[in-house]
Amino acid sequence: MLTTTANQSPVVSFSDKKVLILDDMPDMRTTMRNQVQSLGVSNVSLASNVKEALNQIQQKSFDIIFCDYYLGEATDGQQFLEYLRTNNAISRATLFIMITAETGFNSVITAAECMPDDYLLKPFTGETLKLRLERLLERKTRLAAIDKLQDKGAWPEIIKACDEIIACKDKYIVDAMRIKGNALLMLHQIDAAILFYQNALKIREMPWAKLGLARALKFKGDGEQAGQLLEGLITENPRLLAAYDLLGKIHSESGDTEKALSVLDNACKIAPHSLARQRSIANLAESTGDFAKVDKALSVVVKQTKNSPLRDSKDYAKLCNALTETGELERAVNVIKDAKDHFRETTEMKFLAAYEAVAQSKLGNKDLAEKALELALTDDGSIPTEATSLALAKACLAQNKQELAFNILKAAVQNNPDSNKLQEDIGAIFKDHGGADVAKQLIESSVKEVINLNNDAVQKARAGQYTEAAAMLTEAALRLPNNLQILSNAALSILMDVFTNGFDLTKFTRAKEFQDAVVAQNDQYPKLAEINAFQIKIQSKYRQEIGE
Repeated sequence: MLTTTANQSPVVSFSDKKVLILDDMPDMRTTMRNQVQSLGVSNVSLASNVKEALNQIQQKSFDIIFCDYYLGEATDGQQFLEYLRTNNAISRATLFIMITAETGFNSVITAAECMPDDYLLKPFTGETLKLRLERLLERKTRLAAIDKLQDKGAWPEIIKACDEIIACKDKYIVDAMRIKGNALLMLHQIDAAILFYQNALKIREMPWAKLGLARALKFKGDGEQAGQLLEGLITENPRLLAAYDLLGKIHSESGDTEKALSVLDNACKIAPHSLARQRSIANLAESTGDFAKVDKALSVVVKQTKNSPLRDSKDYAKLCNALTETGELERAVNVIKDAKDHFRETTEMKFLAAYEAVAQSKLGNKDLAEKALELALTDDGSIPTEATSLALAKACLAQNKQELAFNILKAAVQNNPDSNKLQEDIGAIFKDHGGADVAKQLIESSVKEVINLNNDAVQKARAGQYTEAAAMLTEAALRLPNNLQILSNAALSILMDVFTNGFDLTKFTRAKEFQDAVVAQNDQYPKLAEINAFQIKIQSKYRQEIGE
């Protein structure tokens, strides 16, 4: 809580704050707790590792989190922060303060996109802690309304709130400007964002504004200019890691994977422990067939997350695949064996089993390969991800189950018919199983089948057979939940059926579910405007039935 006295700065009260202290050293936890309690804080929780901290964060919210950078385990404080922010596990109103020894400060503090609110260098006094917290909490209080809006993703309201602070020209004007620029990008107001960042840079040179301008230019499609801006920014600010990541993405999307990898490699020399960056390197290297580089990157990730809640089954699967491709089959099998000790959910077990099946087949372990494939193919009612489908197809082909592999890949193509990456992956799978012609035939026949189904349904709708058209497209949408054309046409045909043949809440709800699925994947999809217009017509026609 903040109170003010005449002619004085706001006075901070710590008594109502909930604090979490994460440190692997018992003495440091005790010292920190005593220092925090001396400020009047009574609600203090302690955690000795990431798992304990996550459990506490899941149970209640905290106003302040103190986290030591070196946690005495593979996962460090920066990786923990990245996990929390990426997964929205803590509110933006929560203060996250990183604690580190002065000797390691230069290796810790980097201008990454995911920054803590502040750093504290050990050793520090209680008075230093008090002054730092007062300053940080004053800032949080000033930006509290904006933080709440950011948690909700209410971007238009965020811009309005930022404009109010900017107009006041108080000491938090730069914070408000940074947040406003990001909000403009989130709303896809690209031209407005470009102008905003250009005007900000006229005030003075600010690295965050150059980075924002580069993001805006990339969104507009001017990757070349954005790249040039980022190269200059990196020269001026060689520790601005977010600039490396964005430049790497621009090179990757332009097809220059070699340059992208070079940029990310340079970033890793500065901050070698970034899990997200190592995973990006692995993905790029996998696309070029450089499986040795995949091994190097993911071995770092797996080692650092092995005994941590931050581990991910996809890292183990991709590492197994890389080792299988390089002929290190025993290592590949051992990676999956290790993964089985950590991942117990059905979807994860199936995913890992598909990769194990390929490795066991190449090792000549027929019985173990068949057992792994049987587990991977278990029908639990879920639609397999694209990565799982590709792994399953490889496992089937390794055991001469070609028809099954074809059916799996057919569904994958029909779910995402416009993905060049998927088609390239399928071509790579068939390199040793019939070649490019077989892959091309599979892809073309799969796409044609969906086109014919969609066209048949459209013809029925044009003939006024809306119920029949809706039924056809609904069945297809449930089977192909990532095909945006099918999803959007299913939603539209259901709404046409409802508008013409009478209100039906079940159908209306189903159309909304399909619409939401499209928005979740691409909120700028062209068909959404037509769907929204039809919803308005239905709401107007059936206002009483809907209950408005």
